[in-house]
Amino acid sequence: MMVESPILGKRKLDDEENETTTKRARTCVHEVAVPSNYTSTNNESLHGTLSNPIYNGQMAKIYPFKLDPFQEISISCLERKESVLVSAHTSAGKTAVAEYAIAMSFRDKQRVIYTSPLKALSNQKYRELSHEFNDVGLMTGDVTIMPNASCLVMTTEILRGMLYRGSELLKEVAWVIFDEIHYMKDRERGVVWEESIIFLPPEIKMVFLSATMSNATEFAQWICNIHKQPCHVVYTDFRPTPLQHYVFPVGGVGLYLVVDDNEQFREDNFLKLQDMLTKRKMGSANGKAGGRSGKGGSGSSGVSDIYKIVKMIMERKFQPVIIFSFSRRECEQHAMSMTKLDFNTEEEKEAVEQVFHSAVACLTEEDRNLPAIELMLPLLQRGIAVHHSGLLPVIKELVELLFQEGLIKALFATETFAMGLNMPAKTVVFTSVKKFDGDSHRYIGSGEYIQMSGRAGRRGKDERGICIIMINEEVKVWEGGKDWGWGVVVNVAKKPPAALGSLPAALSASRGSGYIVDTLLHCSLGSSENGSRPKPCPPRPGEKGEMHVVPVQLPLISSLSKLRISVPSDLRPLEARQSIFLAVQELEKRFPEGLPKLNPVKDMGIEDPEVVDMVNQIEELEKKLFSHPLQKSQNEHQLKCFQRKAEVNHEIQQLKSKMCDSQLQKFRDELRNRSQVLKKLGHIDADGVVQLKGRAACLIDTGDELLVTELMFNGTFNDLNHHQVAALVSCFIPGDRSEEQIQLRYELAKPLQQLQDSARRIAEIQHECKLEIKVDEYVEASVRPFLMDVIYCWSMGASFAEVIQMTDIFEGSIIRLARRLDEFLNQLKAAAHAVGETDLENKFGASSDSIRRGIMFANSLYL
Repeated sequence: MMVESPILGKRKLDDEENETTTKRARTCVHEVAVPSNYTSTNNESLHGTLSNPIYNGQMAKIYPFKLDPFQEISISCLERKESVLVSAHTSAGKTAVAEYAIAMSFRDKQRVIYTSPLKALSNQKYRELSHEFNDVGLMTGDVTIMPNASCLVMTTEILRGMLYRGSELLKEVAWVIFDEIHYMKDRERGVVWEESIIFLPPEIKMVFLSATMSNATEFAQWICNIHKQPCHVVYTDFRPTPLQHYVFPVGGVGLYLVVDDNEQFREDNFLKLQDMLTKRKMGSANGKAGGRSGKGGSGSSGVSDIYKIVKMIMERKFQPVIIFSFSRRECEQHAMSMTKLDFNTEEEKEAVEQVFHSAVACLTEEDRNLPAIELMLPLLQRGIAVHHSGLLPVIKELVELLFQEGLIKALFATETFAMGLNMPAKTVVFTSVKKFDGDSHRYIGSGEYIQMSGRAGRRGKDERGICIIMINEEVKVWEGGKDWGWGVVVNVAKKPPAALGSLPAALSASRGSGYIVDTLLHCSLGSSENGSRPKPCPPRPGEKGEMHVVPVQLPLISSLSKLRISVPSDLRPLEARQSIFLAVQELEKRFPEGLPKLNPVKDMGIEDPEVVDMVNQIEELEKKLFSHPLQKSQNEHQLKCFQRKAEVNHEIQQLKSKMCDSQLQKFRDELRNRSQVLKKLGHIDADGVVQLKGRAACLIDTGDELLVTELMFNGTFNDLNHHQVAALVSCFIPGDRSEEQIQLRYELAKPLQQLQDSARRIAEIQHECKLEIKVDEYVEASVRPFLMDVIYCWSMGASFAEVIQMTDIFEGSIIRLARRLDEFLNQLKAAAHAVGETDLENKFGASSDSIRRGIMFANSLYL
C-alpha cells in the first residue's frame, strides 16, 4: 500500500531577501510502503500515524535553526523506529536527518553505522561527525580508528564484509545510514549495496540519503518486501538557494538565460540561442563565418572559451566557481591555460603556502620534490586548482580543504567532486554535456546534472546560484501535433500520440538520437508574443509562409523521398529559399499520389542481407496496412475502438513478455548453473556442502574469488617470491587501463601466463554450465596486468618517482590500486590461514608489508 501526504509551507525570508527573491513553497512529498497485515505499535498521540508521522516527544538533538518540512517528517519517521529514504537536493540539509539518527542512537545507548561509497568520503565524514559527536570511529580498507565507537563511519564494502563474517558488533547496531544510495545503480559496485541491504538483520533500521533517486517509491517497496517493515519516502524538490541556468555557445559571445531562478523556462532566450547557432552553422557551411567546431571545452577554441568564462565570472564577482570536465586530462589542460589569471591577494597566497607546507610535511623529502607536488603550489597560490581521482590523495585533500576555506576561486574538477561532503560554490560551469561512461560517449543524465549543478549556490551566502552550460551543437525542443507537409530533404509527418502503442516512447526516442537534420520547411510568418524571432510553425490554411532552415531531430523524420532538388549554395536570400518552395509545389503536382519514397536497396544499391530483408518486410507490412478495410473507413469512432484494441493487445504482449522473462525464474536457473560451476571447481560437494576451497573463497570479496582460490590451490603462488606475488595479485584489482604496450620481465611473464590459463579454464567451465559468458572477454576483464611491473619494483624498494616513470597511468590511480591491493592481500592471508596454509599466509603477509610504505600509504589529512 502506498500512502501520500503532501506537506506545504512557505519559505521564511528576511527583509533583504524579500526584495529580490520570489517566495516559493517548500514542497515535501511523503509516501510509505507498508507490508500486508502490518499493525503499528506506536502511540498515535506521540508519533502520529504511518501516513502522517509526527513527533511530540523530547528531541534527541536540538538544532539552532528551524527545520524544513522534509526534515521534520524524516525525524518523525526515525522516532517511529522505521526506515526512511530521504531524497533532496544537494545542500537542502539531508545531513541533519543522518545526524538525528546518530543522536537518537547515542540517547538510546545503541550503535549506529554510517556508510559512504568512497574511502575519501568516509574520511571526510569522520572528520565532520567527530566535531559534532564524541564517540566516533572509522573503518576503511586503509585505516581503522576506534573500532568499538558508538558511531562507526565505514565504506559499504566493510559493512558487507562484517555481514558476511557475522560480526558480533552488528548485534548492538540499531541504525545503518547509507549515504549516496544512488551508487546502487553502479554497474560494477551496485551489488555491494544490494547485498548489504538484503543481509542486514530485520531489527536494524535504515536511513537512505540521495540527491537523485528517480525510482524512490519502487526502492521503498523493495525494502518493505525484503525486510517486512515499513519504509518511508520523504522527497522534496525545494532548493534553498535557487539556480539560474545559462547556456554559453562554444565560440560565441554572451550568455543565454534559459531557466530563471523561479524555474521558468525562458523560451525567448532559447529561440535567440537557436537562431545564433543556426546562423553560425550556415555561415560556417558557406565558409563565410569561421564557425568553430571544437568540442565544448576541448581544442584551442574550447580553452579560450573557458578562459573567457572564468575571467567574466571573476569580473562579475561570481566566484568561487567549479568548472566540471568529464576528462581528467582536460581538467589539467584547462587549469594550465589560466597562466595569466591570478585571483588571490598576497595574504591569501601566504595562507595557501602555509597550509601547503603543513600538508606535505608528513611526506619524505624525496616525495615532496615530486613534480605532481612541486608544480601544484604556484597554481594554488593564484587561487586555481584541479581535483580528480588521478591526483595524489594528499593533493586532492589539500585542494578540498583550501576550497572550503575560500582560498580556491576557480576549481577544475571531474564529477567525483559533486559526491559526498557539501562543498558548494557560487557558480558551476559544464565544459561539455557529453561524457564517456566506459562504453560510449553519451549525454549526461538528469540525475548527474542535478548532482553537479547542486554545487552552485551557497546557502545563507548567495541569493542565487549560477549554472553555465557550454554547448557546441543545436539544442532542440519539439512540439508535436503539427503537420508540416513536405520539406526539401525530409518530411516531418504528423506523429500519432505515444499512447497508440505502435512504438514504445523509449524506442522511438532512442532511434538515431543525437542526429540533427537541417531542413528547409515552409514556416508561418507569425511572431511570438514579445516580437522576437518567429517560433517555427507551419502556416495556417490560406496563410502565406516562407521557407526557413529548421533543425530537425532524426527520430522525427517519417520518410525520405528519392527525388533530389538542386539547392543554391547561399540560402540567406529569401528569393533563393522561395524558389525551392516553388520547386516542391511543382513536384507535388507531378506526383498527385505522393512523392516516391527512397528505397535503400533499389535506389542506394545497399546489398547487406539484413537491410534487404528488413526493407522487404517493411514493403509487405505497408501493403497489408494500405489494403486493410479500415484504411478507407471514415468512421472516427470505429478507428478509436481499433486504436484502443491495438493498445490493449500491446499491453497484453508486454505483460506476457514480463511473465516469460520472470526474474525469479531466471535467477533460479542461474543459481543452478552457478552451483554446477562450484561443484566442478571443487568448492562444494555433490550434496552442496562447502569444501576447503569454498571456505577460502568465502573470505575474499575484493577480487575474483574463483580465480584466486584456483591459483592458491594449484600451486601457482608456491613457486613465487613475495614480490612476484604482490605483482601477480595486482592483476585482480580493477583500475585504469594503460595505453602503452605491456612488456614484462621473465619473472612476471610466466606467472601472468599461468593466471591467464587458469582464467580461461574457469571461463570454459562456466560456459559449459550454461552461464552467459564469453571466454575471451572474461579473461581480459579478470586479468589486468597494467601495473604489474610498477608494483613489482615498488615491492622491491624502488622510489615513487621511479615507478611513476614506468607507466602513463595517473599517480592517484596507482596509489588507489596499491591500497586496494594491500586490502586484497590481507584477505588472501586470512583465507590461507583458514585452510591451514601457513607458508602462503606468511608470503601474503610479506607481500603486504613490502608495499605498505611511503607516499602510497601516507595518512589522510582528514584524520
